[in-house]
Amino acid sequence: MNITVNGKSINIDNSTTIYELSLLLNIEADLFIVNSFPVDKSYILNENDNVSLIKKGQMPDKEHLEYLLFSRQGLDVYKILKTSKVVVCGIGGLGSHVAISLARSGVGTIKIIDYDVVEPSNINRQSYFINQIGLYKTQALKNIIENINPYIKIICKNIMLNSHNIINEVSGFDVILECFDNAETKVMLMEKCIKELPSSFIIGASGVAGYFDTDIIKIKKLGSNCIVVGDFENEAGFFKGLMAPRVTACAAVQANEAVKYLLKDI
Repeated sequence: MNITVNGKSINIDNSTTIYELSLLLNIEADLFIVNSFPVDKSYILNENDNVSLIKKGQMPDKEHLEYLLFSRQGLDVYKILKTSKVVVCGIGGLGSHVAISLARSGVGTIKIIDYDVVEPSNINRQSYFINQIGLYKTQALKNIIENINPYIKIICKNIMLNSHNIINEVSGFDVILECFDNAETKVMLMEKCIKELPSSFIIGASGVAGYFDTDIIKIKKLGSNCIVVGDFENEAGFFKGLMAPRVTACAAVQANEAVKYLLKDI
């Protein structure tokens, strides 16, 4: 019967256990994953199983590492996300976390757009590190992502988006993520993209300040190709700061909605 092992298709005998498979292939392993779920070494393999054999504490060789990074997601999910393209507009508190979540998920091409540099007040809620203060956010985030998933394409653009350049910069992407701080820029992006890029899915955010309950974060639909995530009330202002837990929670919802859209045909 045919199965996939660490990304490669092979044929094995019926009634083979996953431990027997590891011995047959001379792969030392103590973590056995089948179809994205950990199993005991006595698990009997079935036709078309997707198998990952992992040795804890050991760096896999380059040939197998990419597949093993996504062994808890499954091969079908991996293949779709690998060919997907997203653009993240603004990589502050929302955008930096969104981009990292999508990189961890295996999205194959991620474009990150921001004109700003990392500064001290960013560190309380954004994905950057103190030793990155002064770097362009695009370069800092690219460095982080390359240490998470070196197998994806990161496109950096150090520009301020406006009504004149937005369509040129975000066209051709499956998902457009609006992650700006400025309300007027948020509205501009969504209005332009909803109208001019109907084949792209747009995900915005609004109302993520403070440390209010995360269960009031919801999703609103704006037209057939746009949603907005947030509580739609708690914008940043005097004595209403931005904090990591709530900002990250909203970013996670944005990223999850992007993945849901990309995998809609599974």
